[in-house]
Amino acid sequence: MFNFAGTTHKQIIGISVTPNIGVEVIQTDRKSNQVIKYGRRFIEYNFSTREIQDYGAFKSAVIDLFNELDINAKSNVFLTLPNVHFDFMNLPLILPDDGINTAIASKAEESYIFKRVEPVSAWLDVNVNTNTETRHIIYSSFQKTAIDEIKDVFADIGSNLVGIESAYSAILRGIYFSNLCSQEIAENYSWNVLLINTNSYAIFSLVGARLVDYQEVPLAIKSFSYEEAYQAITTSVSQILPNYPAKKLLIVSQADDICAEVLKTQIIFDEKIETIDCNKYAKKPFVDVVPEITSKEASSITLSAIGAANCQMSDFLVLNILGKGAAAQQTLYATFMFMDKEILVTPDLIRGVSYVLSGIIALIIVALVGFSMLVSNMSAKELQQIKSRTTSIESEIKTLSSQDGFADINSIINNIIYANKQAISFYDSLASDIPANVWLTYYYNQDGSKVAVEGISTTINDIYGYYKSLKVLSPQSSIKLNKLQVVTGPLDEINLDINDNQKIFNFEIANVASPKSQKAQDPNSQQTNQAGNTGAQSPTSVAPPVLPRLEPVDMN
Repeated sequence: MFNFAGTTHKQIIGISVTPNIGVEVIQTDRKSNQVIKYGRRFIEYNFSTREIQDYGAFKSAVIDLFNELDINAKSNVFLTLPNVHFDFMNLPLILPDDGINTAIASKAEESYIFKRVEPVSAWLDVNVNTNTETRHIIYSSFQKTAIDEIKDVFADIGSNLVGIESAYSAILRGIYFSNLCSQEIAENYSWNVLLINTNSYAIFSLVGARLVDYQEVPLAIKSFSYEEAYQAITTSVSQILPNYPAKKLLIVSQADDICAEVLKTQIIFDEKIETIDCNKYAKKPFVDVVPEITSKEASSITLSAIGAANCQMSDFLVLNILGKGAAAQQTLYATFMFMDKEILVTPDLIRGVSYVLSGIIALIIVALVGFSMLVSNMSAKELQQIKSRTTSIESEIKTLSSQDGFADINSIINNIIYANKQAISFYDSLASDIPANVWLTYYYNQDGSKVAVEGISTTINDIYGYYKSLKVLSPQSSIKLNKLQVVTGPLDEINLDINDNQKIFNFEIANVASPKSQKAQDPNSQQTNQAGNTGAQSPTSVAPPVLPRLEPVDMN
């Protein structure tokens, strides 16, 4: 069955590339804070050029993981990459966005990576000081050529690539999602993250959910022996860490040569220390997972992968290369559930549904046109029957006039002919001059001179137009628009295909009190009607546009 509870939800598939680990594909449930799908494939990462070694292998790995995890290839995808350039900068407040981008590009070109290729960057304000008219920004840069390659990969797969971001900012969101520092964030305390990579380590200083400082130190860990590597990190960190006083230190190791638990015993820090190993030393998951994900798989999930799947979290910064904030320049596809299967609302699906709806609407229009023609034919048939009866009566009158008698036959004939012409003219109006938005519910005609017409309409102009057409057909008639009022009954009792903003008007055009009006004023007659009278109904119970059977002309 349909379940539209998720149609407003923009589901993100997180993809993360991490050196020595490879490609991770992950999907999380924000309500339960669980990882519901996860898989990884190893691919090579080039530390020299700071990019994926083989984009063909990367594409194959993503496709394999999508198939393995039963993920729609057209899903919204957010990608995190190993950091290339990540830093803070102070700039004048009056500097426009173009000037900021130029300043970032100039700063990024100090790196050897961007001496050969053009950078593409994303930035956000960290602090704005109106007194000094300066702004403190954080930014991240990647090679434009690498970003273009990645865009081509996901275009070939058919995925909706909504963002590309540095693993550094994604890791912080992963920590938040995992509730590893929930108390410090909730109470707005100072806390630090020590991130150990294969060729460097980085220190992030935060206050609550706000990143206030960052420093990265190159360190070729693989060039040291096992004991020397720990000693080198401890010595270097001990010189920097005092500059970032905090209530807590979280050590995260993504290098297989360093165990975060061991490093914890060697670093001097007066406050609480916690550790996470995203490497071969990982022992237990630091995030909840569904039963389908094994404990071994759960233990190997990286924080950057979790951050990629939660790029819409507004509490932490998102440095999206494709636009400020998560997916700022992309269209996120909604999903809904049908027969326990998640359906992705893509442009192709929307176009298909539009075609189906257009076909249904066309069929409805054809049916309405056919129905209108049927009603018109029925009216023409009844009119022809009346004309035939009139012709017969005229013939009888001619026969009678040829016989002797005391009556003024010529006068009777003239009166009857005049009355018949009057009646026929009014019947002609019923067959051809009824406006589209007018429905007749009652018609009374006696001798062609006493006429009463009742009906309903959605516009006053159409009622007045119908009245004018009756007067044109019979200018000598004394008919008047006696009644015009808004229907006061419940709107849902009226079987009309109109919108809620339209009113329905009840009208009467007459020069005589019709039998229906007289019956309505008679209490005994009203009781009879309430007991099951099948005669003419009130406007609030009419089912237009079917015309009721009109009363015949009273020939007496």
